[in-house]
Amino acid sequence: MAKRNQRIPGQGDLFEEDRELTALREAARKLDEEHQQIIKLPAKLEREKRERETTMPPLAEIKDRYEINRFEQSLSRGQIENVMRTQRQSFFLLILLVAATALMLGWAYRIMFL
Repeated sequence: MAKRNQRIPGQGDLFEEDRELTALREAARKLDEEHQQIIKLPAKLEREKRERETTMPPLAEIKDRYEINRFEQSLSRGQIENVMRTQRQSFFLLILLVAATALMLGWAYRIMFL
């Protein structure tokens, strides 16, 4: 009976080597799976790109594009020039208002401190 409980020389080493071999095979299998996924990645990205290009935009975006297009077509060249002229006049009036305010503050400062 004493022989049964005795350890056979090198037997423990074999079990450890089997475990290491199993771990290495599992790691190699995982690497192979990742390699296959990486190989398939360009085709997958191309397919997703084509799907995005052929998919219709959301309905709200279609409506916005239609409204912008209709607005741009409805304006004539003369209307655009009128809007630009009005904006220039408004900007000129704003500059005059700022200048007048600066002059008034300067005048008030001179009266109060001189």
